[in-house]
Amino acid sequence: MLGSIRNREFNQAFDIFSIGSFRRLWSSAVLFSMGQWLDRTIVGWLVLDMTGSAFLTGLVWAVRFCPNLLFGPAMGVISDRYPRGRTLSINASVRAIAMLITGILFFLGQESLPALLILALIGGTSTTLQMAVIQPLAAEVVGDTKLANGVTITALGQRAVGAVGALLGGILLATISPAWIFVIAAMPLVISAGVFLTISPNFSREMKVTSFFTDMLEGLEVIRGRRAVLVLLVLMAFTEMFGFSYNGFLPVVADDLLHIGPEGLGLLTSATAVGGLFGVLGLTLYHGAIRRGLLLLVIIGSFGVLEILLGMSTILGVSWVLLACMGGMGALVDSLEWILLQTAVSSDMRGRVLGWWNVAIGTGWIGTIVLGIIADSYGIQISLSIAGIILLFVAFSALTLSTQLRRI
Repeated sequence: MLGSIRNREFNQAFDIFSIGSFRRLWSSAVLFSMGQWLDRTIVGWLVLDMTGSAFLTGLVWAVRFCPNLLFGPAMGVISDRYPRGRTLSINASVRAIAMLITGILFFLGQESLPALLILALIGGTSTTLQMAVIQPLAAEVVGDTKLANGVTITALGQRAVGAVGALLGGILLATISPAWIFVIAAMPLVISAGVFLTISPNFSREMKVTSFFTDMLEGLEVIRGRRAVLVLLVLMAFTEMFGFSYNGFLPVVADDLLHIGPEGLGLLTSATAVGGLFGVLGLTLYHGAIRRGLLLLVIIGSFGVLEILLGMSTILGVSWVLLACMGGMGALVDSLEWILLQTAVSSDMRGRVLGWWNVAIGTGWIGTIVLGIIADSYGIQISLSIAGIILLFVAFSALTLSTQLRRI
């Protein structure tokens, strides 16, 4: 009986693949994610290899997330104003071109830290736009009644390919020239750009005729007027600063704590993708039987505990398991935020709300810079432990002091 119920839940969760537009959206999102994960894995290692600095390695992560803070609201307006499939196609094309140009610099022997920082900035801007557009487009394709499934299954595909991209990035770093890695990473982005153009939403929305600035102000007014949205954004900001910032220091964990090479870095990075895959899969199958607001707070607290344990581990297997769990926590935080924010506002405001979500995650550079300075001065163990304690405190305070948070 239990098995038949689970099979029915599984079939209901994945029946949106019968929608042709969603299949194309999912495929193009997965291809984009492959290029994104290759970029994420290789650039951090190349900076550490060039400089030997934990601070500069963390700085790459900070630069990658600065566009969220600077351009998040504008990207949200773009998402609500213009055809989303075409926007995503242009976005993937620009990112592919940036990867190819960086590869050419490496071929010519002109590689440098500024070039990698510029690539990180372009990649961060691309990701900011992607996050503001991809989830509202999924909702347009599948409709409001299947919004949660559309969000989680799109994220599921991106997480699944992330494990492959991370492992592949580590292997490529150990076996071929970095110049060729950038060329390889650009290929799935080029393909995704073509597929995005074929996506036609099944549920129409009203196209904006007001000014760009007016649309930005409307998004801000929604946030100010809906406390639940504001609370979710504040929680995301703290989680990004002191939770997700560990990603920027994985090369340091691999080198200083575990004493492994680039293949090991690929293995560690893949752990976060594998964990994220299972985290989103669980949410996909059991999304109807949970209190999402309460679950979000518990997950943020668990994230902090895992980060403390990661700073204490010097065993590769233990660190891999911890990172897999952290990847699961991170994926759940993202997915729950996307679902809760989109269900809290009308369909014509979703892009702008997710644009401000980008601003929230754009604050992550603050944590990365601070933790990078601490890591250079006192070691990565102390840095990760401090981050975990802060995150645990924030989650516990929200859980005990705010009844509204628990009921979101």
